[in-house]
Amino acid sequence: MRKKVLWILLVLVLGVALRLRNFWELPIDAHPMRQTDTECVAYFLAKGESSFFLPKACLIRPVTNKEGLFFLEAPFYEGLLALSYKVGNFSILGPRVVNLFLYVVATVSLIVFVEKLLGWKLAIVSGLLFSLTPSSIFFLGHAIHPDVLAVAAMMLGLAILVKIKSFGTDVPPSPSQGTINIVMLIIGGVLLGVAVATRPFALIVLPVYFWILWKSKSKWWNYGLILILGVGFYGLWKWWSIRIGLNADWENWVLEGREKLFDLGYLKNFLYKNVVGEIIGKAIFALFLLGSIVAVFKKEKRLIPIVGWMAIIPVYWLMVPNGNMTHQYYGDVYIVPIVIVAALGLGFVLEKSRLLALILVGLVIFNGYRTSDYLFSDKVYPEKIVYAKEIEENIPEGSKVIYMVKSDSVPLSLAHRQGWMLGEWPTDVSPTIWAFMEMRHMGFDYIVEPKGSMDMKREDVVVIEENYPLWKETENLRILKKD
Repeated sequence: MRKKVLWILLVLVLGVALRLRNFWELPIDAHPMRQTDTECVAYFLAKGESSFFLPKACLIRPVTNKEGLFFLEAPFYEGLLALSYKVGNFSILGPRVVNLFLYVVATVSLIVFVEKLLGWKLAIVSGLLFSLTPSSIFFLGHAIHPDVLAVAAMMLGLAILVKIKSFGTDVPPSPSQGTINIVMLIIGGVLLGVAVATRPFALIVLPVYFWILWKSKSKWWNYGLILILGVGFYGLWKWWSIRIGLNADWENWVLEGREKLFDLGYLKNFLYKNVVGEIIGKAIFALFLLGSIVAVFKKEKRLIPIVGWMAIIPVYWLMVPNGNMTHQYYGDVYIVPIVIVAALGLGFVLEKSRLLALILVGLVIFNGYRTSDYLFSDKVYPEKIVYAKEIEENIPEGSKVIYMVKSDSVPLSLAHRQGWMLGEWPTDVSPTIWAFMEMRHMGFDYIVEPKGSMDMKREDVVVIEENYPLWKETENLRILKKD
């Protein structure tokens, strides 16, 4: 037992160390708009300016969403960050520690699950490889991003179910054990529900949950309970957003672009650059291919639930094509089955040569670090932090702002001010005069023009300034105020 604990600690220490880069920095590395807006939701929750059922973001979308309500996901993750802010006096240390804790939960749960499925050796190898995939290094334990909660909840649910169920045995549980099993079954379903409400595509793990129930000779209502709990929170959240009249159709872009998956050029780029190159990493993917060959030749029936998990991945790609092709973090929910198969490949090498296995582990560490490096290094330009500071210092809290830059809400979010950015109407404010006239009805208070980085024609800006007079000029900003 002590030896197992030491191995787990070794994996966790390595995983945590790789996730400590930019630890004290603002969340402005890769995908800064998503990170800073997620942090802003947590900030408003912690300040008591919003609630779980009416969460607010800094970026207001669409333009008619005057209160800036945030309904991209149920704010379970943002709630944890808000709690850390309250405890840690709004230090970025709080969210960073939450992320590392969730990474630890996900990794230990994965090890517990795989040990029950394939044995201890492959369990610890799976935990190691999970810690070293490029997307995992950045998004699952570092970035201020809800995927880490979705994966942690999903894996903790699996770990609980495999621990409380007796696979394939004909010995009925005692009355007390049966009661515990029911309670744990509910907990497992609730955790799946939290994962799906946080990131709906976590539902692709459902075949594994059903496989566990089938192997443990569960009754039919167990399946129904898991299904209801698994999709229930997400369903209630969608119902609530519809009931309050919030339109989130602008987010449907992630469901478009299906035809690109049938274009050889796009498909090759998606699989090779995105999935293999940036999410899984080439070294781990090579081990995955080896593990697949080993599984076929050894007729590894223990991998049946993992095969079921992976079989849903192409369906997921077809359902959410643009999301998968555009953002690496859409692949976080299928890192786990791939690293489990890759562990089988590395385990095979380990049986043949420990030295070669050690070399491969070194290559995996290098590949994970090197590939994820650009995510950590993809910093927002420093002037945006300066803009955020000037917005915070000069615009009162509770004010709403139109930020005259296209597709960049980072300064607003860093300043914790709600507002709109330039973009496609009616999701964002169109960079036209008529759009600014129309915005009179949306309840904004200020217009912020960053000097030298504004995405509107100067002649249009002159007309806008005639209607909204200059209120204050700072070193880097011109601030107009609505009459």
